[in-house]
Amino acid sequence: MSCQLSERFPAARGVFDEADEALGFALWRLPVKKLLLNESILTRAAVRCMARPGPIAMLILVRDEIDIIAQNIDFHLRLGIGHFVVTDNGSVDGTRDILADFKRRLGKSIIIIDDAEPAHHQSLRVNRMIQVAKQEFRPRWIISSDADEFWYPASGRYDSEIDGRKNILNCYWHNFLPRPNTPWQEFTDIGEMPGYHSKMSKAFCLARGLIGMYSGNHESRSIPRIMSRSDNIRIYHYPVRSYEQFERKVVQGHRATLKASYEKSTAWHWNEYYRAWENGELPQVYEGLASRNRISEDRTMADLFSGDLKTNH
Repeated sequence: MSCQLSERFPAARGVFDEADEALGFALWRLPVKKLLLNESILTRAAVRCMARPGPIAMLILVRDEIDIIAQNIDFHLRLGIGHFVVTDNGSVDGTRDILADFKRRLGKSIIIIDDAEPAHHQSLRVNRMIQVAKQEFRPRWIISSDADEFWYPASGRYDSEIDGRKNILNCYWHNFLPRPNTPWQEFTDIGEMPGYHSKMSKAFCLARGLIGMYSGNHESRSIPRIMSRSDNIRIYHYPVRSYEQFERKVVQGHRATLKASYEKSTAWHWNEYYRAWENGELPQVYEGLASRNRISEDRTMADLFSGDLKTNH
């Protein structure tokens, strides 16, 4: 790879070098102007040689998720994800003890980072986990997830859409509406809630060329960027479960965003929910979330948790 390209694309140097090796010729021999104007020459070549099935690492940032974290990790283990990097953000409800149990069970396949800083520095923590996963596990693919997200491949395999044509799969939320006095594992109503809608996606990313995640953890900073919508991977999302969990999330979320000096427009739903909590109206908000904007019924996860649905590895 030429000095000129190295200087112009320092973050992508490794991508170009691997593409050179796989293609059998040096991309630097092509005119830089041609590479810049016709990105398909570069990106298709790089992705073709790297975007193939391989080990997956999952990143999870948690704080006080005792009701769901064990089910989350076990679910993804069952579907073939072999490595985890988990950052515990100062949990006090027993979540950290559950993570310690997984460490004893999984050994080197899980890395736990303790970071009790209360401010909501999500991107910093996620980007640190990306680097740790790359260094320790050398995965081919990385999923930056949350404790309330269950990445479900309808085909039974995460790699059924990996064909060498893209390095990012956009996977969309399927948000479960809460149902009062019902365990979250039995939720079946898919719908919309303020801050959580079905047009929001998360990224299933090729590890090589992944630099980090943008704020919000929904979009990757990757070189190159060839994206496609996944028709296979559904992210079943449980952002609101019991009232107690909702109240804790609202209070902690609002205070964490204040400490991180987030713009009010960025964390608008935390501000609105927190105001309702201060006014003693949060129980009514919770009841409203359970009844609003129902889109469909989906029993996939409820059946899985009850043991009726069998998944393939």
